[in-house]
Amino acid sequence: MLELIDVQVGFGGTQPGKTAVVDRQQLLDYCARMQLRAALVRVEPIELDVNVIFSNDQLFAACADTPQLIPCPTVLPNTGYDLAPEAEQIDRAIAQGAAAVTIRPIADYWIIAPWLSDSLFRALTDRNLPVWISSRNCPPPQVADLARSYPDLRIIFAQVGYREQRILLPLLKSFKRVHLSIGNNYTLHGGMEQLVREAGCEQLLFGTGFPENEPMSAAMMLFDSQISAEEKEKIAAGNFRRLQEEIR
Repeated sequence: MLELIDVQVGFGGTQPGKTAVVDRQQLLDYCARMQLRAALVRVEPIELDVNVIFSNDQLFAACADTPQLIPCPTVLPNTGYDLAPEAEQIDRAIAQGAAAVTIRPIADYWIIAPWLSDSLFRALTDRNLPVWISSRNCPPPQVADLARSYPDLRIIFAQVGYREQRILLPLLKSFKRVHLSIGNNYTLHGGMEQLVREAGCEQLLFGTGFPENEPMSAAMMLFDSQISAEEKEKIAAGNFRRLQEEIR
């Protein structure tokens, strides 16, 4: 049985017209059902999430004293001088057990540009803390520009579609610090095998997209893939463990 760490899990967010949210117990029930060793958890969906400090506090509280739940809080440039300095945000995240942080430039009304966000990405690079990025907030060209500007920045790129394969292959081959979550919406038949064949398995991470997506499709895509047992083990958990160990 593969050890599984899911890097694409949402919790506690709300959407227009919906009052129900995924709570902590539902999250733990999901981990038990999928037999996950751990889940990297962030606030999702983000449509009505406007108070980053409050949401991060809720996330840290939900993950506290539960090694199975690994927080992935939101960070922002402190260019409005309403938050802690960027380095302090990163230090607090690590102290709370975070193994990555997420950015949401569109939702949080900022842009990736050296004159605005350089301090944030330098702080992340200094601590080797991965940044989780959704293609919904940062399309592949922005991710490539970010990887080019900060070659030591660890990036987890998620929520990419199967039609982006001809973009993803050169992205992974060109930028070795970019890691891809192979969960939903990446469900290309034979796609994982091609990624491993052309770019290797070291940059691939297991993710599902829970609760937005049914998680078993991502699990079966990994279980049934025509790659070696060692490659499956690295994708399922080993590559993420390595990223955790590199955090300073």
